[in-house]
Order: sequence, then C-alpha cells, then structure tokens
Amino acid sequence: MILSTFDGNTSPFIVPVAGCAMILGIAVAGIWSGIRNREIQSHERLAAIAKGMPIPPTVEELAIMHGRPSVDAKRRYANIRLSGIILLGSAAGIILFFIALSAVLQVRPVLCGAAVGLIPLGIGVGMLLDTHIQKKEMSELTPTDPTEFTR
Repeated sequence: MILSTFDGNTSPFIVPVAGCAMILGIAVAGIWSGIRNREIQSHERLAAIAKGMPIPPTVEELAIMHGRPSVDAKRRYANIRLSGIILLGSAAGIILFFIALSAVLQVRPVLCGAAVGLIPLGIGVGMLLDTHIQKKEMSELTPTDPTEFTR
C-alpha cells in the first residue's frame, strides 16, 4: 500500500503547526487569566463599596504607601538581571564553540559563526544596563528617613 504525500497523517507540517497552535493557546490562556483576575478583584472592590466597608488597597497602592517598590517590580528586576546573565553566558558559549570548531577543523571561515554570539551578547548587555537603571530608580523611591512618610 502506497501512502499519498498529501495524506494528513504524514504531512511534515503537523509538528510546526501544532507548536504554533500550542504557543498561541498558552498566550491566549495567559491573557484570559489576567483579565479574569482583574474582574474578580473588581467584583471584590464593588462588594466592599456596596457593604460600606473601606476599599482594600491593591498591591501597587500598598507599595506606594510604604515607599517601596512592589514585589512585582523586584521580581521583574531579578528576572531581567537573570535573563541578561543567561544571555551573556550563552553568547560566550556560542563564541567559544565556533572558536574551538575552527581550531579543530582548521578552517578559518568557520570563525564567521562566532559573530552569531554578538546578538545575545548585545541583548544581555542591554538587559544588565536596564537592571542598573531600575536599581537606581528603586533606590530613589525608597525613603532614606523612615519617618518621612509618617509626618
């Protein structure tokens, strides 16, 4: 029995299409989850208003009241720093791989592949610069005098 090349079961495009569909599904689920979370918070706040209770402050409002960056800001800062370090490490790995490959094969044009490592290197340096700027901004938000906000 000969299988047709147009048979849906043997198509070489099943894996890439399924991968793209999965990524799209994850993105849509994340967006829907965020919208649903905000909707629940809104209902809670409206219920507190209807009962005459004080409105509970959000995480961002609490962080502003205490003069500290929110946990989300600290987590974002740490994630950007981690991503920058990972990109710098991968850039070094790519560059060293092509240098070693060039030495083993004794083919000088292979060194052109080391230029690929400049892309994650530049992105990693940019991310680390961003974390440095964010660190300065967070230190400006943090009060130096603990009684500054209680006056």
